Amino acid sequence: MSISSLKNSIEKRIEVSKKRLTKFEKARIIGLRALELSLGAPPLIPVDQSSRLSAAEIAAQEVEKKILPLIIGRRMPDGSYVYVPLSDLEIED
Repeated sequence: MSISSLKNSIEKRIEVSKKRLTKFEKARIIGLRALELSLGAPPLIPVDQSSRLSAAEIAAQEVEKKILPLIIGRRMPDGSYVYVPLSDLEIED
């Protein structure tokens, strides 16, 4: 799938999908990002070395601030997919 077709899919279908990040999507994103951080990826937020935050806590803060460059793929009932950038979604506790 090319970048331009992905971009068109995002623009066309973003109004079809809910604009809220589900708790399942949030948990998966935090878990995957925490794994990346524990394997040595640099955090995208400033982290004070004396604060002793875990990888999961840093990942949760990154999700809350919407700074992760992610696109969520959601499967629709007709079998197609809707691609929504994380920055366009509402994040609830």
